Parts: sequence; structure tokens; C-alpha cells
Amino acid sequence: MNIKNTKLKIFTALCITALFGSFVFATEFSGPKAKKVDLILKRIAKTKKHTPFLKKVTFTQDELNSYLNLVYIKKYTREVKYIELKLGRKNYVSGTVKVKLVGKKYSQVPSFLRDVEIDLSGKVECQNYRMRYIFEDLKINGTGFSPEILDEAFGAAQVNFKVKKSMYDWFNLFPGIKNIVIDHKKITLFY
Repeated sequence: MNIKNTKLKIFTALCITALFGSFVFATEFSGPKAKKVDLILKRIAKTKKHTPFLKKVTFTQDELNSYLNLVYIKKYTREVKYIELKLGRKNYVSGTVKVKLVGKKYSQVPSFLRDVEIDLSGKVECQNYRMRYIFEDLKINGTGFSPEILDEAFGAAQVNFKVKKSMYDWFNLFPGIKNIVIDHKKITLFY
């Protein structure tokens, strides 16, 4: 994997995980909570019925943290070491994402970027089975950065890409999910 694709993969993983949170101590994770979320998401993905009425399921902040840390990042974003989400009212999400890049494939990444902690806050927007995260505040290893300037730098770094990605791109929701609503310490998925 070349370094540009690796950077894009890591950035995409950070954006996805940013939608869900920040740092949690491992002792707070619950295997049964993680498994519950995982099983429900798998069941929803297999649902083929299209009805005019939406069903919904609500997960607590703790259940989602457990799922993200014990299931999601282990399967899809191994560079992410932990996530803690803080869900607020009206789709507001803040948190911290810890990323550690180790191994030969990251040898060209500057050493100061191989172990980073990203603190962020903003709002989730959801429509047409897709979502995106609108950054309001962003800190990398404690230093504040303008999300707009970082997005411009990210775009400029994508020299050999046919389609450039943005921190503000829309992402498809999990299979079967049609909408997401975030409120104080809970997330509701409509399917």
C-alpha cells in the first residue's frame, strides 16, 4: 500500500470514528454491550423488507463506546487505538481519537504524526442514508487547528487521486440504517 493511500485510509477512519467519539478507559468497555450492538447492526443489515414505516433502536453512549472499541476498530481501523464518544443534544458529538501508526508501511510518515491524539467537537448531519461530521473544533496532540485549513491541506496532499476526499465528505450509513439522531448520551438508529 503506498503512503498516499495509507494516509487516505487513516483519515477516512478518523472521520468515521470522529462521528462517534473520544477516549474511554478500557475498564469501561463491556463485551456484552459491544456484542448487543454488533448483533443488532448485523440483523438490520440483513433485513430486506421495505416498509413505509421506520423502526428504531436506541443505544446508550456506553454501548456505542463498547462497540466501537471492542468490535469496530479491531475489524476496520486497527490504527485507531481507542475512541470515547460524548453524545450531546441535537446531534452534537465531541471526543478524542487515539491513533498509533507502527510498522514498515508507515516508515515514511514523520515520527511526530505516528502517535496522535485528536480532540474534536461538532455536529453530525444525516440525510439520504448518508452522514457527515461538521467540525467545530479540532486539536491534534493538544494544538488547535482550523478544520477548514486542515481540509485544504488534506485536499492539496491528494495529488495523484482522481477523486479528492474532504473531511466534510458524506459517508454511507451502516447497511440498512436510514437515519441517525443523537441526543444526550444516546444514539437512535432508524431502519
